[in-house]
Amino acid sequence: ITTSMADVILYGNIKGGVEVTKTVGVNGTTTAIVDYGSFVGFKGHENLNGNLKAIWQLEQDVDVAGGAYGKNGTQGFGTRDSFVGLAGDFGTVKAGYQSTPIKAVNDRLDIWEYGQGGKVAGLGEFTQDSDANTRAVAISYETPNMGGFTATAYVSPSDNNQGNKTDGRDRSIYGVGASYEQPEGGFFADVAGVYVKAGANNFTNTSARHAPNYDHAYQAIVQAGYEQGNVLVGVAVQRAKNVDVNYDVRNEVAVSGAYKVSPALRLKASAAYGFKLADQSGAKAYGNGKYLQGVVGADYAFSKRTMVNGQVGYTQFG
Repeated sequence: ITTSMADVILYGNIKGGVEVTKTVGVNGTTTAIVDYGSFVGFKGHENLNGNLKAIWQLEQDVDVAGGAYGKNGTQGFGTRDSFVGLAGDFGTVKAGYQSTPIKAVNDRLDIWEYGQGGKVAGLGEFTQDSDANTRAVAISYETPNMGGFTATAYVSPSDNNQGNKTDGRDRSIYGVGASYEQPEGGFFADVAGVYVKAGANNFTNTSARHAPNYDHAYQAIVQAGYEQGNVLVGVAVQRAKNVDVNYDVRNEVAVSGAYKVSPALRLKASAAYGFKLADQSGAKAYGNGKYLQGVVGADYAFSKRTMVNGQVGYTQFG
């Protein structure tokens, strides 16, 4: 048996900017220097036997705007996808802190850079965190790439999730996903679903905690598009129930498009529409249960790794 240890790979991204937010009907604006999702990571692998290898990765959020926590509020190292696993002809098995199948694809059409408080400047409503659109300590399996097709299964044990671990409630998270990427580039499609037991946002009204569907919470997404050369266009549809901090039911559609008019300049636009947004009583959010959002902007690349971007977004609730 011949084994070898690959060099540790250091990688990351530093992104920051200035956001200005104006709320209709409120005097003045809010201006802040924000981080756009900077991170640093380490990864590597060791060949074990034949095509079998051990893999590992450790990623950490960093914040050029002085933040002290990961985006999910987690302190310490490894606030992004961090795991150990095995990869081979059978596929890939990973154990550790990982994105759910929803989180792995949910922001594919969110082609914008913005801070946590500036989600109007991107598809922040559509991609916001939830009990299903999150990271959790889990074991996952991904199939080998079969002509552009891959599938994923994901299980997060109950005791690895928040809550009172002695109250007898099952807090497991289960997820599945499937994706297709045209081998030479072009058409892509994703479908994913996550089922959450007794999540943090599952019926926050304690009087409803014994309702028959209290434990039944889920989020599902279907999206497809085309990306090749200078062109990107895509559409996504998702539904969520009992996983969101703001609404118990969410139905949303998002579309994005981008076109590179020169090697350096790319123009972008997105729109999102939320409908039948409601709480557990059926009351509609914002009076009519709807929101409408639009974003336009551009990227300009100074080099392969350095660029500036600008955008403006508007969201109407109700």
